[in-house]
Amino acid sequence: MRESEKMRKMLFLIGALLSISAFAEQTVELGSTSIKGNRKADYTLTPKEYKNTYTITQEKIQERNYKNVEDVLRDAPGVVIQNTAFGPRIDMRGSGEKSLSRVKVLVDGVSINPTEETMASLPINSIPIESVKKIEIIPGGGATLYGSGSVGGVVSITTNSNATKNNFFMDLNYGSFDNRNFGFAGGYNVTDKLYVNYGFNYLNSEDYREHEEKENKIYLLGFDYKINAKNRFRVQTRYSKMKHDGSNWLSQDELKTSRKKAGLNLDLDTTDKSYTFDYEYRPTENFTLAATAYKQQQDRDITTDDIRDIEIVASNRNYTDLKEYMTFYDVKSTLKAKFKEEKHGIKLKGKYEYGNGEVIFGYDYQDSNNKRNSLVQSETLKTYNNRISDLNLDPTDRKPIVNRVDIDLTKKSHGFYAFNKLELGKKFDFTTGFRTEITEYNGYRKNGPNTMPIISPKTNEIKTNEKMTNYAGEAGMLYKYSDTGRAFVRYERGFVTPFANQLTDKIHDTELKNPGGFFTPPIVNVASLYVANNLKSEITDTIEVGFRDYIFDSLVSASFFATDTTDEITLISSGITNPAVNRWKFRNIGKTRRLGIELEAEQKWGDFEFSQSLTFVDTKVLKTDKESNIYRGDKVPMVPNIKATLGLKYNVTDNLSLIGTYTYLSKRETRELDEKDKVYKHTIKGYGTADLGVLYKVDKYSNFKVGAKNLFGKKYNLRETKLEALPAPERNYYLEFNVKF
Repeated sequence: MRESEKMRKMLFLIGALLSISAFAEQTVELGSTSIKGNRKADYTLTPKEYKNTYTITQEKIQERNYKNVEDVLRDAPGVVIQNTAFGPRIDMRGSGEKSLSRVKVLVDGVSINPTEETMASLPINSIPIESVKKIEIIPGGGATLYGSGSVGGVVSITTNSNATKNNFFMDLNYGSFDNRNFGFAGGYNVTDKLYVNYGFNYLNSEDYREHEEKENKIYLLGFDYKINAKNRFRVQTRYSKMKHDGSNWLSQDELKTSRKKAGLNLDLDTTDKSYTFDYEYRPTENFTLAATAYKQQQDRDITTDDIRDIEIVASNRNYTDLKEYMTFYDVKSTLKAKFKEEKHGIKLKGKYEYGNGEVIFGYDYQDSNNKRNSLVQSETLKTYNNRISDLNLDPTDRKPIVNRVDIDLTKKSHGFYAFNKLELGKKFDFTTGFRTEITEYNGYRKNGPNTMPIISPKTNEIKTNEKMTNYAGEAGMLYKYSDTGRAFVRYERGFVTPFANQLTDKIHDTELKNPGGFFTPPIVNVASLYVANNLKSEITDTIEVGFRDYIFDSLVSASFFATDTTDEITLISSGITNPAVNRWKFRNIGKTRRLGIELEAEQKWGDFEFSQSLTFVDTKVLKTDKESNIYRGDKVPMVPNIKATLGLKYNVTDNLSLIGTYTYLSKRETRELDEKDKVYKHTIKGYGTADLGVLYKVDKYSNFKVGAKNLFGKKYNLRETKLEALPAPERNYYLEFNVKF
């Protein structure tokens, strides 16, 4: 669909809602009902969660040296940050490698999740941390209201865009690795109807490893305008430019020699843009209509180097077992890629409050498009080893290996939902919900024309044209057993639709043609082929029970959950950083199960404040997939069994505080492909890190912070495979100045 046609569709839907609003304006009799003109806008219209939700307030964020949202979530209970070469991912409730498709991240009610997982990134760091009002971590479920991608949980980020009072916050930070960070955010009531908000953040750092540098610039601007007591709208824009002159992962052997050593070149230039329009109409006190139109875009230029051995094996398998080996050692290749993701959509919502209950209903539409154009070219190959001696290629065969990729994939979804909450008496609340979602896939993936010695050029193209329909539903009960105690039980049927790029595998191409000679056909370890995999949507069934109460002067919450996933999508890749050389398979595992416990507690005793959290997740394969070498009892990849956090704040005086945190992650398991596409397992060791800081309040408007992160210099890796690893910083320091009024 052309861009103009897409825009007309969005405008039509907005117009439809505005027409409803105009009609209601003319026909609704208000009588003696009064509208609260100064009420706070709530464009999302989401019900209060009957689950144990963890909230990180603006005050908590400003107490600690957090440079971005990623830093905040790294310390949060139940959240595991997965680091990749192209950006962070958020793991909750054992999502593991599937975190981009199982955990939904919302900014002011709109999802920012990418719709592909290879070169895209989750833009959580494109939000000025100074503008964040609160972060809510909602573990498990939400398929009725949020659709596909919320099975593991929801992270809801609220900015100051709907604040009701003038405010300003600024921070200035300097730390290890020549880290320089400056940011500010604020809002101002221009009139009693117009509120303007803004934000900016700048970061420049040499980074932990040698010859690395980061430079990030983030801008935010928006306004909230109240037309009258019934109508208001909000406009929000965000723009970020992130430049990372970095280096690739190190080999496991190199890591043992020097953790700060620069790897091969890996440069990322990423631009994120976001535009959101919210409209709210409230004809009566108990009836609200809202619409959100949005557009998001991510552009990324990638340049990375790779060095590896290239092997060409030629054989005449029709007649003999005779093979000819050609091994080219330490071949350097360079990947240059341009990636573009564009999403736009509309969310129409309504909320009606009746007697002892409320019903929320709505329609979601999203159109996402992923384009990728990449080229991998090696140095010219001349000399090889045939396992006996070194030989020279014939001059006519001396050429580089060239791999070209062209991708244009589209995913569209239509979702219809309704959610109802009913209060029975003073002690019981009941919730029910239903959703249907239609997903369409279109586009193509093209590999080639590729060239290499001995082999004739070849182009491989696969087209995608699929449609899926999924359903979700939930039912729950909340029991208020005391003035402070709440217990709940809920069941949810959810789903996860595949990304468009997951519908294709990249495997060895063993049918390439040899332009001449006795040995045919050849086998080449860098030659690949696209094939359709007939992937299906994941279907999840979750049951959860929990409680929240004050016990012995301690706020305590506990949740117990079990999630069974049918046809869970798993990725098996070769564990190589370079995506052009990497090969992969996506497969539906018959059935998996996640059992877990989430515990949180907080205490305040005199001048001491304590917090503790423990998340335990046990993952297991119940029904096997022999093709993927996955067996009954195997673990879900990249899921730590345990995450534990400890927090301490000691108020030495009214102006001086000590703040400490400790975070522990247990070991994780990965599955990777070897050069012969056979699956093997690799274990990533667990680790724990401690941070310690001092907060000094100069006056009611300003404060200083000084401290150390990874206080004990723990050596661990942000990400690793059997072949490569990305080392995390050891002990580092910071000094920060804040102003708030």
